[in-house]
Amino acid sequence: MMNSPTTIQRIEVFPLEHKLQDGGFGASKVRVAARTATLVKVTTSDGIVGWGESFGPPRLMAAHLEDLARAVIGQPLELREGAWLDRLSTSYHLTKGGLHVAAISGLDTAMWDASARTYGVPVSSLLGGRLRTHVTAYASTGYYHEKGDSGPLRAYIEEAVDEGFTAAKIKIGSGVAGDVERTGITRDLLGPDGLVMVDYNANATVDTVLASLREVSNFNPYWVEEPLPPDETNGWAMLRNQTGLPLAAGEALYTRFGFRDYIAEKRIDIVQPNLSVCGGFTEAKVIAQMATAWNLRVAPHVWGTGVLIAATLQLLSTLPASPFGERNPYPPLLEYDRGENPFREGVLMEPILARRGEVQIPTGNGLGVEINEDAVRMWALPTHTLDITSP
Repeated sequence: MMNSPTTIQRIEVFPLEHKLQDGGFGASKVRVAARTATLVKVTTSDGIVGWGESFGPPRLMAAHLEDLARAVIGQPLELREGAWLDRLSTSYHLTKGGLHVAAISGLDTAMWDASARTYGVPVSSLLGGRLRTHVTAYASTGYYHEKGDSGPLRAYIEEAVDEGFTAAKIKIGSGVAGDVERTGITRDLLGPDGLVMVDYNANATVDTVLASLREVSNFNPYWVEEPLPPDETNGWAMLRNQTGLPLAAGEALYTRFGFRDYIAEKRIDIVQPNLSVCGGFTEAKVIAQMATAWNLRVAPHVWGTGVLIAATLQLLSTLPASPFGERNPYPPLLEYDRGENPFREGVLMEPILARRGEVQIPTGNGLGVEINEDAVRMWALPTHTLDITSP
């Protein structure tokens, strides 16, 4: 006689918000005044707990997650890909991108975490098996500040170097002169062998980014991230043909459908799915496989709590060396955010830390980490926290 399938019995939603000091810090296109995230906790019929994370405005994300939770509560834990694709298909008026997909991302990750814990293995085992025990991290830093620019930027990079990072990503997109100054400072502090990534946050047009890159290219950027908005199709093709620089994107793309043309048309060289946006492990795995089929690199985007970092490490541990082999000059990299963010370490019982520019991949079951639920509940917005149980 077959055992009854494990089902989802309870879904809890914790929208988090922390207002930053001195008005926050700046990305290229917008100022970040608060750090936000929405954590999702799933409890199964066997009493196993899994956690995930959704990106987006937490109050709005709570509403999307409530709708999604009511659709899957009581359903088998193993039904993920089919359930999400059916939902995207039947809700085609909503498109295949947006906050409803970010909601799927958090719940999907929590379900993978719970599934792996049910089997007593890390998520990496369910994704295909672990190929590495640690990854090189790059400092995601170099934000804009109201109190000038070059001074705070220099402090950001010096701090990253002191912490042992040999790679860093900075924000540019404020005009040619500012872009050159910022990239030059970073190159100087990291040295000739350091990896310098530049991120425009889509704060450009084709002509302005070309003017900027003509000068920035002198500093040998490792990649150029989001030089244009994601829907600027012709512009991406123009940059691909005219710059000769590696282009990276993906944090604003959703599901396999959003990545399909970027990969198939080779608009980019580095594919950057974000597990809290793209559809969780279910979609990220497919996206990574598509990238491999088109001989492209994968470098997941990370901007969130320790839960997202842990999940990304599980994915990174399984990515094949392809398109390279034994001599791989471009191994997978972990984006390690260095901006003010209490959720990065605070939601985990044991924070994930970079040591001399490397991060060990957690070896425990599921995501490999344990959640500090007291801290999560302390930061959660009480008016939007949800607790949905199976009837």
